[in-house]
Amino acid sequence: MIKKITLSTLAITVLAVSVNARTSKNSDVKKYVYAKAYSQAYMNKVEKKLDKALKKIDELEASNNESIDELYERVDENEFYATMNRIKWGAEFEVSTSFIDGETGSMKIPGMSIPSTDYSRNNQWTTKLRLSMDAKINDKTKFTGRLSMFKNWSDSTPNTLTDPAQGRKPVGGGAIYVERAYVDYAPISSLIFTIGRQPSSDGPGMTLVENTKRKSTYPALLFDGAADGIVVTSKLAPSSAMNPTFRVAYGKGYQDTTNYSAYTPNQNEIEDLNVYGAFYEMSLPFESMGNNLLVLSYVNAKDFVGHPQYTSAPNNQNLGDMTLAGIYFENNKAFGTNLSYFISAGFNMPDSNGKTVNFGAMTGNQDVALLAENGHAFQIGARYDIGSIKVGYEFNKGSRYWYSFTNGSSDLLNKLATRGSVNDIYAIYQLDIYQFIKLGYTMIDYEYTGSGWHIGTPMETDDYVNRAYATYNLRF
Repeated sequence: MIKKITLSTLAITVLAVSVNARTSKNSDVKKYVYAKAYSQAYMNKVEKKLDKALKKIDELEASNNESIDELYERVDENEFYATMNRIKWGAEFEVSTSFIDGETGSMKIPGMSIPSTDYSRNNQWTTKLRLSMDAKINDKTKFTGRLSMFKNWSDSTPNTLTDPAQGRKPVGGGAIYVERAYVDYAPISSLIFTIGRQPSSDGPGMTLVENTKRKSTYPALLFDGAADGIVVTSKLAPSSAMNPTFRVAYGKGYQDTTNYSAYTPNQNEIEDLNVYGAFYEMSLPFESMGNNLLVLSYVNAKDFVGHPQYTSAPNNQNLGDMTLAGIYFENNKAFGTNLSYFISAGFNMPDSNGKTVNFGAMTGNQDVALLAENGHAFQIGARYDIGSIKVGYEFNKGSRYWYSFTNGSSDLLNKLATRGSVNDIYAIYQLDIYQFIKLGYTMIDYEYTGSGWHIGTPMETDDYVNRAYATYNLRF
């Protein structure tokens, strides 16, 4: 009985276990299915949230790209304005009218009578424009430039110009020339390298009559015009009140190249005109004198060319060398008064090699050489300021063989090249700090021919020219 019960119980137990096992298995399946369904739903929710997040990221990225583009635009604009603001601009505008009369063509030759010719040019108007610029690149480097136009009214036909006169004389129509473009580089505070188109015009000796501060390195009696070169300036004692300064310079007065054959051999066998210079300047140590300047100059020009515009002529050639030396002194607001004055002297020493040139009518159909003898000149000037009125007088006189590098002078008569005497009186009325009106009268009495020329034999003459002028000038 016991065995049957036991077997029966065992059978029931096995069945129960089997049923429980099957039930448990079904339960696990149900849990798995449920879990899987739950996970799928959860993943769907996650995917939806992820899609929303990615969409939001795309929107943010697009927005950021727009902001970055806008930022770049602002940066570019700021860089543009920063670059433009780095360059400081200034301008000078001048309108002038002249009334000129004179006599030309007279020469005093023993045994010959050569008649002269009277001439006049009245109501002649000119316009001058100068655009100046400078930029401080860094603590050691500075750029300076000046663009110039100088034209006669109703004159739009350009003429052939020599390089120093471009933008300096009223020829060439309304073209704007680069009168100055140079870089000052100072590796140390007492040493400056200046390279490019130099500040070589409107120098000391022109500041009073032009009613301006010093804008050039060289005294105008020796050099006035545009020039390309390299200058090394050494400030010998920067902390000294005397401010002694020494300069050495190298430049080209003429270079045998053309616009069409700049790199071809020298077909005309004309050597370049190389110019070397040395300059020393300082202030005298007399406090009672106020602002003053002393300049000593020495210039040597090697291989002077007959004429730079006639390089194609077979007889044009190098004629020799020319040396210039000068001394200049100025005193502004002398001894605490309203009087400013200056005195300048120059000497030229030609060294002819004996060769000659003949340019037909320009040289009287004669074979001419470099000047045969030394020359000299001096210039004095003074101005007294009375409130808004400034009254000045200048006088200069050149000898028979006087010559200097002033062929680029903006003075219509190039008075400082005169072989003879010049009287110049003027009055300036300062309208305000930006503009003034000037009235003047210049009288030139030529004693010898060939003023401004480095060739030929000057002859005695009775030629003269007078110029009355009025000028309006605006600077800002």
